[in-house]
Amino acid sequence: MARSTTSFGLVALLVVGFTAACDNPVGRICDLGVENPGMTEAVMGSPSLDCQSKLCLKIPVALGKDTPEGFRTLAANRGMCTATCEDESDCDKVPESPCITGFTCGIPLVVGPFCCEKVCICKDYVILPEDGTLDTPDACLADNAANACCNLAGRPGNPAYPNCP
Repeated sequence: MARSTTSFGLVALLVVGFTAACDNPVGRICDLGVENPGMTEAVMGSPSLDCQSKLCLKIPVALGKDTPEGFRTLAANRGMCTATCEDESDCDKVPESPCITGFTCGIPLVVGPFCCEKVCICKDYVILPEDGTLDTPDACLADNAANACCNLAGRPGNPAYPNCP
């Protein structure tokens, strides 16, 4: 009996220790909160109680992308936990993640409440340029006044963008 209690305590300590070491844990399978989000668009589910960041992302595999060996398609209503980031080093992949090639930092959405926000994206789904960094979509360039995403610099509280409180 004492041996199993000690084993359980050691496992619990390791789990707590790993979680504390992960500042931005990403990659756990999560529920998007919708039945059929579509397969051709990126979808962000929030709040997702499955994720520490409360953000669940599903993106389609890029056209022309060769998926890595062992790749598996997630159910229609499932994504992977993501988190905001500045660069790839901000994305701490959890061991149970189905993402094979790791995570990069990029912008998957150009519309909606999460438009133009950089988040951790599984590399299994995207084609990375030679420098390994995803480009900022034209719709997210803040110096273009036609871009209306309220998450861009200078938009919130600016009378030129009345939809950005």
